[in-house]
Amino acid sequence: MPAGGQTTDVSVVGTWLVKCGDKVKRGDALLEIETDKATLTVESYAKGTVLALLAKEGDRIPAGEVIALIGDENDREEALRQDENVQAEEEEYQPIDKTMPRRRKNLRDGAADRSQYGDAGSGGMEPDGIKAMPNAKLLAKKNHISLNDVAEAAGKSVLKRQDVETYLEGVASRRPITVPFTNMRRIIARRMLESVQNIPVFAATVEIDMTQCIAFRKLINSAGDDKKVSYNDILFKCIASALCSYPYVNASCGESEIILHRDVNIGLAVSVEGGLLVPVVHKVQEKSISRISECSREMVKKARAGKLSGEEMSKGTITLSNLGMYPVTQFTAIINPPQVCILAVGAMEEKAVFAEGTWKSVPVMKVTGSFDHRVIDGAYAARFLAELKKITENPALALV
Repeated sequence: MPAGGQTTDVSVVGTWLVKCGDKVKRGDALLEIETDKATLTVESYAKGTVLALLAKEGDRIPAGEVIALIGDENDREEALRQDENVQAEEEEYQPIDKTMPRRRKNLRDGAADRSQYGDAGSGGMEPDGIKAMPNAKLLAKKNHISLNDVAEAAGKSVLKRQDVETYLEGVASRRPITVPFTNMRRIIARRMLESVQNIPVFAATVEIDMTQCIAFRKLINSAGDDKKVSYNDILFKCIASALCSYPYVNASCGESEIILHRDVNIGLAVSVEGGLLVPVVHKVQEKSISRISECSREMVKKARAGKLSGEEMSKGTITLSNLGMYPVTQFTAIINPPQVCILAVGAMEEKAVFAEGTWKSVPVMKVTGSFDHRVIDGAYAARFLAELKKITENPALALV
């Protein structure tokens, strides 16, 4: 099993693209795996015959563990013995209740199951005097239900398989739907919990007059090029410019040190089916706004297609999360460690402002920074946000 990225040590076996006996050569696709970041295709680095598949679809496998054997036909007998040893450790079954997830049961747990549900091979009684036929006990055990509950619902103390099936049909209609965590959601949950538990965060918000920024974007997009720039693209350049004066915002927090990064690598939080990915545009300080736009569009496209590589999601130094496409004007985002700042951008709204003796409508946008207080103090964060506000309100300053 390959490593899925810098922060991924366990991946889920998705779909095997080969079967035992297939001939493969170096570079052929073997299987798809799911990481917390994306779905990746694993290619063969060996030529030969697929002798054994040692992992099943849905298995969570640590990086470096052997999941398949490829070699010479003469080694098939030994490979089959290894494959049989793996299969002998597990027993799979499908509950009759289709709302319940398919489970994999270890044979070593059999004793515990018999203790809870009674021996399915006999017609013995439950502790409360409930008697059930063996096939009724087996069905109850497979679906993890208590025979006492079935007896209470059926109004009888001697149960048949039909009683259990009737109970399951009723339970299925009342049971809340449970959705198991995907590997992506599991890793997101773990990392977000680590962030909240380990980082002392404070947040601060600035309100930006977007009048000049709107005009600046219209000017760029009126040049006739089909590739239009977004507000995110302009914000990337403004952020990189502001960080030149406030390098501690473009940093990482180590065990006993602060790492100041020379490059500005901005991650953009992208919503995808089942979770969130953060592709990174590297060396933003060296790129033009149009080049930032090209890179950002390509990254978002790959993210939504599940084709991002580990490199394209690594080495981020600061993150931008924009909910401006929704009627959300302000929110606080969670820092992506080891970064020390994430910027949350809300939707633009019109605000009445009194200036030069009259009221006028001004388009404003709120940007909220979440900062790691171990590295950044309040005054320093406030000055950075003030600099970002100044540059965004006069975006030509980002080009100087």
